[in-house]
Amino acid sequence: MIRPPSFALLAAVVCAGCSSLPDSFPPPPQRAALIVPPAAGLGYFVDMRDPNSSAYVVQGIAERTEVPWRWAYEHPVLRFQVPDAGRLKFTLDFSLPERTFRETGPVTLTFTMNGRLFDRARFDTPGQLHYSHPVAAEFLNRRGENLVAIDPQPVWVSKADGGKLGFIISRAGFAE
Repeated sequence: MIRPPSFALLAAVVCAGCSSLPDSFPPPPQRAALIVPPAAGLGYFVDMRDPNSSAYVVQGIAERTEVPWRWAYEHPVLRFQVPDAGRLKFTLDFSLPERTFRETGPVTLTFTMNGRLFDRARFDTPGQLHYSHPVAAEFLNRRGENLVAIDPQPVWVSKADGGKLGFIISRAGFAE
């Protein structure tokens, strides 16, 4: 025998189905996207992908394009503001392309810091390379601009137009 549902249970189901929906609320006001302006001043390190990287170039480096590196010519010069920190190293991430290396052979980079010979380093293989060398405090201008020249020898000379290419620079600067 099937019992009919009790009146109390039926009343509870009916009342629960008649409850009002919660009030609707509009979405919170939207804020404009945060836009951080690019740094305008010089720092102690530059990546050639940085939109502000041209501020570090004094001469001898190709204009910025969509690629994350630039060609350095026969006398590239970069400028930096150096932090007032302990012992610093100058570092350079660069490449010697196989195509130019076939004609030039090993390349020697001569580093001049603020007009003073800093170091010479010879690179006997093409490809992606890294240079790092401690910097003595007397080479640095801690309160002003520091100029770093990196002279490649030999440079590759184009047979078509006589253009001279040294190496491909990706990143350079000072680190602890």
